Amino acid sequence: MSEANHARVLAFLDAFHVAGTPDFTALASHFSADGYYQPLVPATERITGRKAIAAALEKQYQTYYECVCEIHASAAMGRFVFTERTDHVTLHAGDRKVGSRVCAVFEFNEAGEIAGWREYWDTGDVMKQMGISAEDLAAAM
Repeated sequence: MSEANHARVLAFLDAFHVAGTPDFTALASHFSADGYYQPLVPATERITGRKAIAAALEKQYQTYYECVCEIHASAAMGRFVFTERTDHVTLHAGDRKVGSRVCAVFEFNEAGEIAGWREYWDTGDVMKQMGISAEDLAAAM
C-alpha cells in the first residue's frame, strides 16, 4: 500500500506542476468524493470535495504561473505519504519568481484515493518574497 500511495503522490505532483496550466478537474479526480485539501495548516480551513479542491487550485493560478516542484525528500508509511519540496512559481504581478519550501502530508483511503492533503510552509518568507500582507496572501488562497 505504501509504495502504491507514494507513486500516486509523485504522479499527482507531476500533473500539478506542469508547463502552462494544469487540468484542475483531473487533479481533483485523485481525491475521494469527500476528500479535503488544507493549503496552510493551521491558518486555512479545509477545502472539501473535488469541485471545491479544483476551484481552490485554479484560484491559486490567478496569482502565479509556471509552478515547478522540486522534491527534496519523500516517504510513505501505511496510508500516509510525506513530501518535502520547494515550489518555484512566477507571479503574474511583475513576473517575479518566488520559491516556497513546503512540507505536505497526503492521506489515502482504502480505494487508493487521496482523502486528505495538508500543507505546511513559511508564510512570512513567502509574504516577504511577494511583497504582500497576510491579508493579501489569505485572499490568494
